Amino acid sequence: TLAHSAEATPYRYGQNLDIAKVISIDVPNSSMCEVVTATMTYRNSAGDVEVLGYEQLSSACTNQN
Repeated sequence: TLAHSAEATPYRYGQNLDIAKVISIDVPNSSMCEVVTATMTYRNSAGDVEVLGYEQLSSACTNQN
């Protein structure tokens, strides 16, 4: 089963990641330019499904000069 309902492990700067295949990336919608927490669901080299949370700028930031 996929880990969509599992809580995401927060990414730590410099963390070694074992990503064999990305299953999905979910980024929250925001009408404001702000930092949002995205989640990536992936399979590691052992075949286990893991969920990682990381911060990024919202898509609204790309429309601003």
